[in-house]
Amino acid sequence: MKILHTSDWHVGKVLKGRSRAEEHKSVLAGVIDIARAEQPDLVIVAGDLYDTAAPTPEATRLVTRALTALRR
Repeated sequence: MKILHTSDWHVGKVLKGRSRAEEHKSVLAGVIDIARAEQPDLVIVAGDLYDTAAPTPEATRLVTRALTALRR
């Protein structure tokens, strides 16, 4: 069985007043590329998807798109 394990995405994080949305898009695209190439039997996303308990609509869209792509 092949497993792809990721964790602690913290989508929506702002660091010193700077959004990290572009970094998150890039990293999640890389995770999706790895999943497509490796074809795991299971994908585990452990830890925090979002950086806050009330994520922004942009953060929610990004996570939803990434999870949908991983589901495929």
